Amino acid sequence: MEIIDTHAHLDLPDFKGEFERVLKRAKEGDICQIINVGFDLESSSRSVSLAQNNREIFATVGIHPHEAKKWGSEIKNWIIELSDREKVVAIGEIGLDYYRDLSDRQTQREVFSEQIEIAKNLGKPIVIHSRDAQGDVMRILEEHSPELVVLHCFSGDTLMAEWAFEKGYHLSFGGPLTYPRNERLEMAAAIAPEDLIMVETDCPYLSPVPLRGRRNEPSYIRHTLIKLANIRECSVEKMAGITTANARRFFSITNP
Repeated sequence: MEIIDTHAHLDLPDFKGEFERVLKRAKEGDICQIINVGFDLESSSRSVSLAQNNREIFATVGIHPHEAKKWGSEIKNWIIELSDREKVVAIGEIGLDYYRDLSDRQTQREVFSEQIEIAKNLGKPIVIHSRDAQGDVMRILEEHSPELVVLHCFSGDTLMAEWAFEKGYHLSFGGPLTYPRNERLEMAAAIAPEDLIMVETDCPYLSPVPLRGRRNEPSYIRHTLIKLANIRECSVEKMAGITTANARRFFSITNP
């Protein structure tokens, strides 16, 4: 069995001094490849370095909505330059976050739009962060019409899920799928077309049940995969095969 964790932040200090052990546990848990996701210039650079130094890791580069207030021509040019590095497979995570509003909403929208256009010009997929901003995320994606999109750690409602499927966009499910009283997410997972679903950890955040409260890591993805398989009434092995094939196709990565 092979599993791909499509969204991790292994460059963060949470893994300092433990990175090799975390990677070892991931391999022992059938995780064959990991997408390490940038959220600002520094983390994007670290993600690229991780990818270049570890065969099983790939990188994305982008500016998270929390960091949108720092956007300017220098950062834009750096993101474009980083995106051309070996093993950089997508632009992200980018999007809107109205829950914390750490950047002005108008600025978030402008930076989101600009990065979508960068991704389109580069022919790269897009990794979307959307929190309490469903309407504007959908509107901006409609305006710019990128082809390859994944809504990471999907938390939207059935309306957004169905809209995404009509557009051919992917949903990626993380630890919250395992949380109690989450019928909305379970419904989205149940109705998703087989070729548009992926799994992730978003580690070190959002550990799945029964490990909720601990620092998350790629090896914990199995619990999310088991939950997804139960919802879709298939074997874990089949679900792993489906999500792994989807991730490889979406990010244009080959077998390790």
